[in-house]
Amino acid sequence: MFSCLGRLGCLVVAALIAVAAWFTRDYWYPRVRERFVSTPPAASAAKWEPLTAEGAARGRAAFESLRSKNGPVFVNLGAGDFASFVLDEALHGMSPDAANAEALARDDHLYLRVQVSVADLGGPKTLGPLSGVLEGKQELTVRGRVEVLKPGRAQFRIDEMSLKELKLPSALIPRLISRIGINDRDSTIADDAIPVRIARELADVRVAKGRVTLYKNVP
Repeated sequence: MFSCLGRLGCLVVAALIAVAAWFTRDYWYPRVRERFVSTPPAASAAKWEPLTAEGAARGRAAFESLRSKNGPVFVNLGAGDFASFVLDEALHGMSPDAANAEALARDDHLYLRVQVSVADLGGPKTLGPLSGVLEGKQELTVRGRVEVLKPGRAQFRIDEMSLKELKLPSALIPRLISRIGINDRDSTIADDAIPVRIARELADVRVAKGRVTLYKNVP
């Protein structure tokens, strides 16, 4: 009898909690979604652009133009061309079979997305309990900023990563980055950043209006 009453009491409590959660959902649901669900970039003039060999060639040409004494003071690049030249190797270093990589420039952030094998990201040792939820190939989306540190040296500082629609805890970002075989990492590079080699003549990189602008260091 008492066990029945106990079970009945638990059901009543659970029902009351469910009702309370329903009526207060406008308060708690946005906070839960913001923390654990990745929101894709809002629609804008910027478009996802593929990372291609042709794009890498255009990116290389843009960087080389800054080396010229009589070259332009700044150069505009599409997000795909920029990422093809400076970040494609890093993406494939994180997951060797990364495919269909794309880039998008929006506001002051550069976004990258690519299909990766979850197993390549490190399994339970890196992802913890998330490795049991996600398996096979998933869409990895990365958001960050390019920061010039000194002549010839920059970093892509990542502030958000998500697998599928699941936003990864920020503590996982350095772990995932550490899986990339990068030999030139030093104390100037943040734990949540990927080192980027740039032309010494490059002074700044800015992202706005769907494009990446490279600024020359003018004496």
